[in-house]
Amino acid sequence: MKLFTFGGLSVSGVPYRREKPLLLLTYLTLQGPQARRHLADLFWPDAANPMNSLAQHLIRLRPLTGAVVETDQQVRADIPCDALEFRGHLRAGRLEEATSLVTGAFLHGLHLDLPTELEEWILDTRDTLGAELRAAHLSLSELAHARGETSEALAQADRAYHAPGAAPCPPDDLLRLWAIAGHTDQPLTLALRRDAAELQLLLAPPSPPIPTVRLIGRDAELTALGALRAGQTGWVSGGAGLGKTALLRALATRGWRYLPARPDTPLATLAPLSSRPLQNLSDAVELLRDPRLRCTVDDWDALDDTTRRALTLTTRHAGGAALIIASQSLPAFPPTLHLPLSALSEDALAEHPGAYTATGGHPALLTAFLQGSPTDRGLDTHLAQLGPDLRRLFLTLAVQDVPDLGATRAAIGNDAATLAHALDRLTHEGLTRPDGTVRPIEPARALLTAEAHEAALIHLRLARHLDPERAWPHWLAARHLWEPADAPDCAAAAHQHATGQRARGETLAAVTTLEQAPPAPDVLLLRGWLLLDLGRAPESLRITGALPLSDDVRALRASAHLYCGQPREAQALATPVAPALSAAYAHAQSTLGHAADRLGDLDAAATHYRAAANIWHMLGDAMRFTEAQVHLTTLDCLSRGAPLERFTDLHRAAGTPALQGTVLLNSAHVHHRAGLLDEALTLGKEAESCYRITGDQVGLANALNTQAVIHHLQDRPERARPHYREALDLARQAGHVNLISLIASNLAEIEGRFEDALQIITFLRQVGHHVQAEHLTEQMQNVPDGLHPP
Repeated sequence: MKLFTFGGLSVSGVPYRREKPLLLLTYLTLQGPQARRHLADLFWPDAANPMNSLAQHLIRLRPLTGAVVETDQQVRADIPCDALEFRGHLRAGRLEEATSLVTGAFLHGLHLDLPTELEEWILDTRDTLGAELRAAHLSLSELAHARGETSEALAQADRAYHAPGAAPCPPDDLLRLWAIAGHTDQPLTLALRRDAAELQLLLAPPSPPIPTVRLIGRDAELTALGALRAGQTGWVSGGAGLGKTALLRALATRGWRYLPARPDTPLATLAPLSSRPLQNLSDAVELLRDPRLRCTVDDWDALDDTTRRALTLTTRHAGGAALIIASQSLPAFPPTLHLPLSALSEDALAEHPGAYTATGGHPALLTAFLQGSPTDRGLDTHLAQLGPDLRRLFLTLAVQDVPDLGATRAAIGNDAATLAHALDRLTHEGLTRPDGTVRPIEPARALLTAEAHEAALIHLRLARHLDPERAWPHWLAARHLWEPADAPDCAAAAHQHATGQRARGETLAAVTTLEQAPPAPDVLLLRGWLLLDLGRAPESLRITGALPLSDDVRALRASAHLYCGQPREAQALATPVAPALSAAYAHAQSTLGHAADRLGDLDAAATHYRAAANIWHMLGDAMRFTEAQVHLTTLDCLSRGAPLERFTDLHRAAGTPALQGTVLLNSAHVHHRAGLLDEALTLGKEAESCYRITGDQVGLANALNTQAVIHHLQDRPERARPHYREALDLARQAGHVNLISLIASNLAEIEGRFEDALQIITFLRQVGHHVQAEHLTEQMQNVPDGLHPP
């Protein structure tokens, strides 16, 4: 029993002609399982009881035993269908089998009064299937045209133009048909001219059929094979599509006889060499003893056993025919010359710009590229010929920049031996390197883009088996497929990825990562710290408000309250954090130090800063240890008159550009406060160099703002402006609210736009940044030139 939808609507094997139930069956077959309510509303929107109408029609389908499967909520079809077979053949690259199934337009001649939405579905599906049919005929036509098979090319072109159910030819298809049929004088040519005139489409002079495709990049192989003499044998091995047949056909233009494998009858492959029928093995061996013969035999793997034996025996007799055999397998006997074909090199394709990038040097894809066809289609066809298992492995490797073979094996469900064998096969086919790296990466990615749902499933399977350090990009690519059980692993991968981004100074990117992750406690906590890094303290408090007050949460929220100008609230949160060798305790001590500093208790501030420094030192966190030391030194220099040279010692001890930038920027601030502007400017420039190396946008913006302020104080506004503007752009890119407001108000005042500066202060109060607002207000009132130091 089979459902037929092309050219009408019927079921084979049973005398069933009810159109409405069959239309329901067709919809379920093509659209997949559907909710009962959706079917009722779609098919019977005006009925008094649509659900009852659906039930009646499902009853009418019961004579088609097993065609419909019902559950309480859903209905699905389970019956072979010509439209589904058609699409299956297309996906597998079997174009001839696909086109042979189409006997007319989809659901042609249906006699039903249908609701508008259902009728639109039929028309849309008819158009889509018609377009797919036209594309298949057009591809077959272009293939025949390239082979010089004019009659077949024109026949397929005519079928493409008149594809049942397809809309009128779009301009691109008209041009492709014109390239094939434009040189002929037949009805199709006239129809193409008429359509082009209606579309005001300019038709180029037609090109004649292409008799052969020029062989590219195989000069060395041609020379080596062409030099074989009587009694010698060459063997050309390689995967499908690597150019074995093209190489043998090129030799045919140099005097060699090309013999394609004909496995239908014994010795049929060698029959063209003989003036009389070959009766047995002896006849074939006697024929091949002729030293004047130079023959190429295409596809050893498809030869019959008798022909194989004849060729093997011939190679044992020096002085017989010169033979060249091509196969996907390795030589079956020791040849004089063995040439294993692989993908073409970049140098071999130097005369064709973009070819290597687009094809990876794979000859099967190169042909499509040179003909102007999408290389991903050629790749998909080639993969379909290799089978679903190898296709799945290739695409799983293609979604990874550096393949993880262990995770790949787990994702596709193979054991180690099966994976190794499959990877060897892909390497033999010229599609991967031995480490799993995909060679034609550009068409592979284009194919993944075209197969978005399949690609997302591949990403999901990989994400479930990769280490958290590498898994997040794959989780993200499969976001719409996450299941509840994925949440813990997904959140852990996002946390790991964001941690790495933060370490590289990519704070805003890390925030974006965590915004897309499942809201696990660790994710929200890290997101809170990242927002604090960006100066978005009120937002940090908001997203962590529901977290239980663990020591880690207390440390974060205390820092955020301090940032918002609430030192006493910060003290209340930080004080209960238990003494421990932990980041939470170190953060809490640092916050208590800042709070005491702001409240005027400098001795307490120094004690807390020192405690924080010791904890960070024991934890091995050099960056935060240096920051704590900088806080101590700054406090001593500004309030206790400590020598500024102490910053020199800190800078000497800082072993990385990031640490050096921290020291230099704070040293510049202290020198600025001490009135040593030239020294502060030099330090700001050195800090800028460090941050340009590390890529820290916030640090770089601070360093540039420091220099801009000093230039302005020294009455050099022409030097200050570019520094302010670059700093402002960086702060915007980083999303640092406080820094944006600081630099924007500085720039507004240097350009005489005091109203803008006041508006910035108002905005800061509105979004909860009261301390920064008060700071800017105080600067405007107390500093005559209106400058806001860093």
